[in-house]
Amino acid sequence: MIRVTRAWEMPGGRRDLTSQHGYSLIELVVVMSIVGIIAVYAGAKWQGDLTLYSKADELVNDIREAQALAMTNTPGQYTIRTVASDSYRILDSLAQPVDPQPKVLDGVSISAFAITFNSRGDPGPVTVNIQLAKEGQTVTVRVVGNTGAAQRL
Repeated sequence: MIRVTRAWEMPGGRRDLTSQHGYSLIELVVVMSIVGIIAVYAGAKWQGDLTLYSKADELVNDIREAQALAMTNTPGQYTIRTVASDSYRILDSLAQPVDPQPKVLDGVSISAFAITFNSRGDPGPVTVNIQLAKEGQTVTVRVVGNTGAAQRL
């Protein structure tokens, strides 16, 4: 004969089917408050990182723009260089700015650099590393010599 064992009859099983197990409203509110505080802190930190990376990507795009201008215009020599510790601009072959205002990297400092592209888009043989920094974090933008390939590291 087969004997059926019910859950409340098994060793270690629940003996009282009427007992309710769960969390009180106070416990849920406390846990949600802690999760909210952590989320606010992590979100602010993540937003700072995002700003730094987006500014580095903006710089990479402007370096590529200076290179493209040098390759498509006559005479084909364009320079991108820092103007201050938080701004840079693109200059044509007569050292005249391409844009009326320099590009300002709000709250992000940038290391001094100057890259001149010739009509082939070649910046010369030297690889240039540009450091962007904000709140103790840094990102490097590299322009490879002889090719002008720009990338965020």
